Amino acid sequence: MCSWDSLTITEQTQIRRAMAQNPVAGTIQATGMALRWAGAEDAPPPRSYSETEQRELVPRLGAVVLGLVGRGLVSVQEAEGPFPAASDPAVTGGQLHAVLADPANWLWNPHSSCRFYLAAPDEVREQWGNDVYPTADVIGLPAWDELSIAQREVLVCAAEASGMLTGPFGISSSVDVRVTTSLGHKGFAVSCGHEIWPR
Repeated sequence: MCSWDSLTITEQTQIRRAMAQNPVAGTIQATGMALRWAGAEDAPPPRSYSETEQRELVPRLGAVVLGLVGRGLVSVQEAEGPFPAASDPAVTGGQLHAVLADPANWLWNPHSSCRFYLAAPDEVREQWGNDVYPTADVIGLPAWDELSIAQREVLVCAAEASGMLTGPFGISSSVDVRVTTSLGHKGFAVSCGHEIWPR
């Protein structure tokens, strides 16, 4: 098996999502954020992809996932219940190509179920678990009890909603610069437009 660092940011994102059994829907937005955080040349601007942009990226992301499936690093599963289960069948052959070619499976829609999700075999989890989920260096950072309520809300937002402070998944109608700036000074996060990312 190749090294984690030999994978592209896009490949790493698919594997990370597969280890978390995340749906195919929403993967394009997650990939865009990963590219932006990594400072990649092909990173999107500091905003979400539009629906048109997502549709244009479907062939590219589909090809990446197909490549990872071919190497045995991820699989695409079809959920038979409300949550992923070990008994869910893998999508293969022509159906796999059709699923990955259909933009409807890539675009997040809160009004429809996400039938298809990414999964990773145990070998991948064992090989790259520490790379995907590295231990955070918290030396010198304040304890949770030392943070204000506002600072806690921002950090929870960064952890649970990918740093979305505003918009449909945000916690606020506007960004409180004082809160994000103070967190940056404490070494917790940096502000970038309407997003933050824990260091």
